[in-house]
Amino acid sequence: MARKSAAFYDMDGTLVCGNVVDHYLYYAKTDPDLQSRARRLAGLAIKGPYFWAMDRIDRRTFNEIFYKSYAGLSEDRLVVLGEELFETVLKERIFPGAKNLVDGDRALGKELVLLTGAIDAVARPVARYLGIPTVVATKLEFAANGLATGVLLPPVMAGPEKAVFVRRFAEANDIDLEQSVAYADDAADLPLLSCVGRPVAVNPDVRLAATARSHRWPIVRLDPTKSFPETAASRAKEAFDFAKDLAQ
Repeated sequence: MARKSAAFYDMDGTLVCGNVVDHYLYYAKTDPDLQSRARRLAGLAIKGPYFWAMDRIDRRTFNEIFYKSYAGLSEDRLVVLGEELFETVLKERIFPGAKNLVDGDRALGKELVLLTGAIDAVARPVARYLGIPTVVATKLEFAANGLATGVLLPPVMAGPEKAVFVRRFAEANDIDLEQSVAYADDAADLPLLSCVGRPVAVNPDVRLAATARSHRWPIVRLDPTKSFPETAASRAKEAFDFAKDLAQ
């Protein structure tokens, strides 16, 4: 009997327009404490260029540094606002064709898995809407008082960690990786794409597009406008402008 195969999806930039900075910006903007809101937005504005540079250098290190920004946010609030973020923002940012792509893999009998550096509270509503049953996302550590400490719990879904998870998942679930497919938009996900027999570059950045062409991997464009990726620096400018308006 043939072994099962799977479809592994990156989320931000692949299925949805946006990135983890967008998610935090939403949480910061909706902070009910005025001083905390201004502090979080100002911090994002100041650190934006640094975040952007670090993301280009090492995705895991970026995640570990960036998610320190979440310190002090409550677990309950993250979950509630994660649903709100999806309904008011992310649902409209799901790329045309993303649902058809997932539905097609489901029709082929593949196990569907979402692998993302976004936090669990943000990723789960997206996965639920697209019908992806398995979600492996960033998990924050919470103190006894229910507030985020800014520390990430393993595994950190970034770079090589995604590939490590995929191999372990395949072994535990008798998945044939040679017959499996993975979708990603960023060169940081090359380890993920390289561990399956059918890698697909979706809305690829320049580095990933070059690699895909050299290896003759399929290139799929779900974003008809190609208006992304928006950099952390551009998101930081939005935060700065918001914080400036708030102070006036």
